[in-house]
Amino acid sequence: MSQRYVLPALAALVLAVPADAQPRAGRGLPAPTQSNTNFLALFKPTLEAAARSVVRVQVDGKDAALGTVVSDDGYVLTKASELKLGKVTVKTKDGRELEATVTTTSDAYDLAVLKAEGTGLTPISWGDSKDAPVGNWIAVAGLGGEAAAAGVVSTRPWSPREPDKNSGFLGVTLDMTAPAGAVVAVVSAGSAADKAGLKPKDRIRRIDGHDIEDGDALIHTLLGYKAGESVKIVLERDGKSVEVTAVLGHRTADLLPQRGGRGDFQNAMGSKLSDRRTGIPVLFQTDAVVKPADCGAPVVDLDGHAVGLMIARAGRTESHVVPAETVRDLIPVLLAARPRANPAERVDQARAALKKAEAAKAPSEVLAEAKRQLQTALGEEKWWKDQKWWKGQPIEHGPVPHAVAAPAKK
Repeated sequence: MSQRYVLPALAALVLAVPADAQPRAGRGLPAPTQSNTNFLALFKPTLEAAARSVVRVQVDGKDAALGTVVSDDGYVLTKASELKLGKVTVKTKDGRELEATVTTTSDAYDLAVLKAEGTGLTPISWGDSKDAPVGNWIAVAGLGGEAAAAGVVSTRPWSPREPDKNSGFLGVTLDMTAPAGAVVAVVSAGSAADKAGLKPKDRIRRIDGHDIEDGDALIHTLLGYKAGESVKIVLERDGKSVEVTAVLGHRTADLLPQRGGRGDFQNAMGSKLSDRRTGIPVLFQTDAVVKPADCGAPVVDLDGHAVGLMIARAGRTESHVVPAETVRDLIPVLLAARPRANPAERVDQARAALKKAEAAKAPSEVLAEAKRQLQTALGEEKWWKDQKWWKGQPIEHGPVPHAVAAPAKK
């Protein structure tokens, strides 16, 4: 097992770091070992299998992102927002440069699918994010088997929605000293919770059909509702189960996220962040310090399991990963769009992918992506039908899903 060799080496290297190089109290700085080349070299054995599936994505010969091979016929997942205008190619571990075509993109997940024109590519074997629980070390696979970054998992997979002025608001403060669960500490006067009869020490168990295991689950469940919507709340009070209905209210301005403040400035300190780093439907977080141009690569635990795909450098000590199980469910949806398909074929492919996802009882966020892909295909089909009528001539192929072709010279 890789952990047998890596863990003692990690401990030895951290202990070997001079005292004056360790983080100083109150500064909250990351340990410098995480970007040390000797430190990153320790992860190379664990990355051996995943590295066979890593490619370097370039636009007009310049590094844009890393990519992960997901099928043996040359399909590659990468970070969509890093693909600017220009000619897209992928560079393989053995030094080949292959032309690539963008077949589709997912705006929600900031993923692009490339079809590389070449053979001999090795698809990744996905594990599961539960293989790397909170507190475990992970590494980002780079081209050639080196670690592009390494760090510790800091959250389990979650849906990081941010509240806005229309978000539903319950109006409770949770007891952070409670050993488990979502236990109410304070009920705000006049709030939805107050009107529904919630009391301090109530333990919230369910919201509609959603199990509430802890405070994070409560927060992110409620962010799926709008002000004015009703929710059924099952709670535990004095050892008994109680059900109430609450009509969610509006969040006050002081509880909305503030943009451009001290936190944003501090997050940007130290190194460049990804241009697109928010709004991913499902992710887990790590303190690995990854470069934006190294997003799109597989994230691997100490046993070599590919537990996710690195999608964004989001803060000074915060990077975001799409969980492996989510990527695995998304792949059939995203790979349904085939290169050189005409608009009608793309619609048929998207419909078939949605039907398969529904039959497989895919997670709601994956079904939502399948529906978005179908709507995009229908929009492209309508556009081309309008063009056909206007020009009075047949048109065979639809527009590329993501603008990556350089404009023609006049």
